[in-house]
Parts: sequence; C-alpha cells; structure tokens
Amino acid sequence: MDPDIVYTKTARGLDEIKWRRHKLPARLRALLITIDGKSTAAALVRRFSSPAQAAAGIAGLLACGFIEVAAEAGASSSADSLRAARQFMATSMLATLGVDADYPAASINSAQSLEELAELASKLLDLVRSQGHDSAADAFIAGLRDFGIVQDSDWLSPNEPSARNGGS
Repeated sequence: MDPDIVYTKTARGLDEIKWRRHKLPARLRALLITIDGKSTAAALVRRFSSPAQAAAGIAGLLACGFIEVAAEAGASSSADSLRAARQFMATSMLATLGVDADYPAASINSAQSLEELAELASKLLDLVRSQGHDSAADAFIAGLRDFGIVQDSDWLSPNEPSARNGGS
C-alpha cells in the first residue's frame, strides 16, 4: 500500500455510513468513517491499534468499492491513471493473498503502462481464482473495468481464464 495515497468514500461507502445496507463489520465501518478524502493512507493506519489490520481493511474497502483513490490535480494524466491502477491492483492482491502478495505487488509496480497491467491482470486473476477467492476475483475485474483495463464484460470469465479478446 502506498502510504501517500489519499482515499475518499464512493457513493456506496456513503450509502453504508448513512443506511448500513451492506452490513460492514464494526471495525471496517469505523475505518470507512475515518476516510475523509484528505488524510493519507499512512495517517489513517496510524489511527488504529493494529496498523496491519487497518491496512488490510483499506484494501478490502477499496476492492469492494466503498472507497476510491481521491482525484488529484491533473488526475486525468496517464501517469496518474497508471499509478492509481497499480495501487488498486497491489491493494487488491494484498487484501486477497496477504503475505503471499509480495511477488505480484513487485510485478504490478514494475509495469510501465496500462497495457502491461492488463497482461499482468490475467495472470493475477488466475492466481486469485486458483486459491478459491472467486468473489475477490469478481471485485478485481470490476476495479479493472473502472480503470479501463477491462472493457469486455466476458473478460476472463471463470470458465475461460484466458478468454480475453477472443482467446489468446
């Protein structure tokens, strides 16, 4: 997790705070409430007695769509898009794989373009599914769509792990 990233609540996150529709556990809800769109991830994590749990909570909230990387000045540039996509993918892998996410995170951080991330996403998705994390895989694909890495709704379906762009 990049300690300098600033997160903000999504509409889904605001809905959870107001109506409790998604029934988040108390600790995750408390973490969600503290996300203000101004504090860095490092500052948020320091507020909790277990920084590791808070970091994993942030990853989970991001993967499930309760929070997102806050828009920054010039966020439309490709460098910022790449950085945000890398952050999403690395955080998702950490939330899903725990300590086994080191190698995937290194691969993610070395990607130099969204196209490289798209190629890597296929391998990461296979890894997540091979460990039985189908719901995390679905959240991962949804996040990849948000970053424009995945456009096709059938991309990497559970039945055809390498079915991107008509099969490769």
